[in-house]
Amino acid sequence: MADSSIPKDIADSLKSIFTNINTERISEILVGVVLCFIGFVLARIISNTFIRTVGSRFNAHQRLVWRRGIFYFIFLLFIMTSLKEAGFKLSVFLGAAGILTVALGFASQTSASNLISGLFLIGEGSFEVGDTIQITLIRGNTIEGEVISIDLLSVKLLTLDNVYIRLPNEQLIRAPVHNLSKYPIRRIPITLAINFHEDIIKVREVLLNVAANYPLVLDDPKPAVTVTAFRESSIELLFAMWCRQENSLKVRDEMQERIRNGFLDNQIEIPVPKMGLIDRPTTAFAEDDIDQYSNQKELKREPKA
Repeated sequence: MADSSIPKDIADSLKSIFTNINTERISEILVGVVLCFIGFVLARIISNTFIRTVGSRFNAHQRLVWRRGIFYFIFLLFIMTSLKEAGFKLSVFLGAAGILTVALGFASQTSASNLISGLFLIGEGSFEVGDTIQITLIRGNTIEGEVISIDLLSVKLLTLDNVYIRLPNEQLIRAPVHNLSKYPIRRIPITLAINFHEDIIKVREVLLNVAANYPLVLDDPKPAVTVTAFRESSIELLFAMWCRQENSLKVRDEMQERIRNGFLDNQIEIPVPKMGLIDRPTTAFAEDDIDQYSNQKELKREPKA
């Protein structure tokens, strides 16, 4: 019964304000409006000052969360104070806000799950704004893009194709996330195949020389060539090198071109599908080997006109 009387109390509170308007009431409303304006300006100043001083040690995402949190907290305090100065009953509004929150929680359980997942993502700090992440979804689809926003309900990505993607936080909690920008250097693996008769030592020297002559490949950690498997007519190799994170795409592209040129210069062959034709010699068949039934009927030729 107490809950059902809250909307009535709100209506009575609003009615009493507008029916009993006088000079004193107008001044109270003006004071409330001024307090809201002062609270907005003060919240902006305090939040920005905090970020410029203490927040300089945080990453981009943490600075964004702290700025919003401080701003809304201070601004909400001034709004409550202004409502009290204007003659509103705060207990009535707080009760109505509580009921509305419970109703929304039952109506949108998915949003509540995303909200809780967002809090875990913010607290864990696995990635931040500006990082490039790779996500493997439940059905096996892989999404890679730059993080442009981390909110309480979702994470926004911008892919290499300039596609905007919104991912609910619940999916990020369940799926494995690869942060490709966590560390300043990155390993570039390239899988190769050579003919079975090729000299592995020679191939290894060629590949290492190609990496040594490319300035974007780091000397430490050193490039490495590893034999990974023997196939029917080929040998599989794994050529791994390290580079700066911002050069990873360029290194992967240009190194494959340099490897191809190095193989051509040193006459190293890679396995290619081959098809051969066998020319069988014609043999004379004896009469006993010929099917007797095939020649039982003579071919009848039509007379020429």
